[in-house]
Amino acid sequence: MAIEGPRALRKGELRSGVELADRVFRVGWDSSMEGDYPVVFCEDNLEGLRVFVDEGKVISLVGMVESPICLLGTSHRGCCIGAVCTEPDYRGQGLATRLLIDAREKALADGVDIFAITGGRGLYRRQGYVDVGGYHVCTIERSRLPSTSRGIILKKEGYVLRPWRVEDVPALVRIRSAEPVRFVRTPEDFLTILSSGNVSNRTGETRVVCKKGSDVPVAYVSYHIGGAPRQDKDPNAVTVMEVGGPRWAIVQALGRLMDEGGLDDVTLHYLDCDAEMVQMVGSFGWRSEPRGFLGTAGIIDPAGFWQACAPLVREMLGHERSERLGLSADGSITVTYGDEALVLDGMSAFTRLVFLPQHRRGELELGLPGDSELAGVLDELFPLPLMDYGLDYI
Repeated sequence: MAIEGPRALRKGELRSGVELADRVFRVGWDSSMEGDYPVVFCEDNLEGLRVFVDEGKVISLVGMVESPICLLGTSHRGCCIGAVCTEPDYRGQGLATRLLIDAREKALADGVDIFAITGGRGLYRRQGYVDVGGYHVCTIERSRLPSTSRGIILKKEGYVLRPWRVEDVPALVRIRSAEPVRFVRTPEDFLTILSSGNVSNRTGETRVVCKKGSDVPVAYVSYHIGGAPRQDKDPNAVTVMEVGGPRWAIVQALGRLMDEGGLDDVTLHYLDCDAEMVQMVGSFGWRSEPRGFLGTAGIIDPAGFWQACAPLVREMLGHERSERLGLSADGSITVTYGDEALVLDGMSAFTRLVFLPQHRRGELELGLPGDSELAGVLDELFPLPLMDYGLDYI
């Protein structure tokens, strides 16, 4: 029998797909990919599990999950890619490459404009996906938390941490919806992800932050504990991968988390565009360093992305200047402003123009003259922030 695919996983093949993913990604773990990623490996997502099958056995797999994305008030459709794997005996035949192309074609047909892949393998880079996005990792030391003894005025109210509960989900959705850069989650997806106990591919927890004397969540923190199997990391170390809500309340709650665990510090991941956190890091002297996206990304539909960004472009440039700015994506991608034109060599170049973080903008070689109006407009618009995985890591 010939190998079947690329195609969607069929009902009755889910177990075979999970077993393949576990053989590749869960050797030495006490968990299964099915339990860790229930939004991916479920019968509701059979169309999102792209496979090759040989005699009823899944031999190559790409997992995809599509969801809305919000970037500074603009609405996009994103596709996350993960669990890319092939049985050893079938490697070297280009099966994963064909599945990734198949996933992209499905995503484009579904109206996706942003592709995000967990990983930076040559397989992804050869298809034009790049390392972009601006993020930071800071170390919050207990000795450097804000306190009255250091002359810093604390707000009167205090905050406490408690485990999340099912009845908290509507409040968590509201808190999440106020974040300007995010994957958009339904209450059902939020509940499914939280129930898995997995935070960015590690065993983790989500705790809600409440004001003292109240049981109503005002914020939340999601963090993993320790590291991956065989990773040389303190098993009690806390790494915060996603937060929602007022940063001041979150930082006070992290102080309580350190007190609970007897920790000297916690690690926090945050976006470049998180102005409140950026200010707190600077004010309290926390050590921070930049990092890239936890994988690779690409704007697979430049024209659709540009159209979705139109309201933000008008807001930033005003009506007259935004009307002079245009984009065409017939073969090459061309950005125009009045009589000026910038021709970009495909998806990679456009993705880097939009999402390459400020500290890496020197890598761009646009070839525009110093007095170029187009160059000035592009500097005003970009970089845009790219969403971070957080709980949506697959």
